[in-house]
Amino acid sequence: MRQIARWMWIVLAINSALTGCTSVVSSNKQSTATAQAYRIIGLATQMGKSAQATLIAENEQATATAQARTILLKDGQSWPQQLSDPFNGNVYGWTTGDENNPELAQIQWSIEGGKYRWQAQAVSGFVWWVVPEQEAVSDFYLVVTAHQVNHPEAGEYGLIFRQVDENNYYLFEINEQGECALFIYSPNGWEVLIDWASQPAVTPGKENRLAVLAHQDVFDFYINDRFIAEYRDERLPSGKTGLLIGLSNPGDEAKWEFDDFELRAPSR
Repeated sequence: MRQIARWMWIVLAINSALTGCTSVVSSNKQSTATAQAYRIIGLATQMGKSAQATLIAENEQATATAQARTILLKDGQSWPQQLSDPFNGNVYGWTTGDENNPELAQIQWSIEGGKYRWQAQAVSGFVWWVVPEQEAVSDFYLVVTAHQVNHPEAGEYGLIFRQVDENNYYLFEINEQGECALFIYSPNGWEVLIDWASQPAVTPGKENRLAVLAHQDVFDFYINDRFIAEYRDERLPSGKTGLLIGLSNPGDEAKWEFDDFELRAPSR
């Protein structure tokens, strides 16, 4: 009973804080709301680890955390647009034309029909990314609609973010097997942050909407408007954003289409 009473007291505190966050957002004090919401999520997570699990406590914790994430997402979606591209032309200097790398792949890029189209044939397993003209950002909301037009199932695609240079960046990806993953590339090579795992929100063979919300060292990931995962990593505090594709096996061929690429960030 003492443990449940403790949970009920904390839940009331969380609900009170959430109400405060809502009023702050309505008065346009978004940075304060964001900080409060992240504190709430951290508190809820800490409670889940330290308190004896009960069904009531777990439900209350999940509700409070979901409410806080809704505030954070709305906050990010209201930040000023830094880049918005429906691919009606090549306004932002995306890579187009052909690339023939004898060790990795042959790739063709084009912007036509309101899509950014990629076609590739693998020489070996590879990941290839492209970053448009933009300023580096720290906090951001990044989203794109993407589609692998044909198989193989080993094909993958997604978003690159906080790209500092050719040796420092994060990758958020999905594949045609209905899985998603998160990686960081650094001078030490590839590191798996979230390993490939089945994700029901992914729709293989159809368009998927991928989004990343970044606040300091916290990343929230969304697929088709569903929250998927949170990850914390402070190694790359800022950088650029872009798109990526990949194939695993020599000789594999695939096509991809990207649309409605959007980057938002707080006013400086």
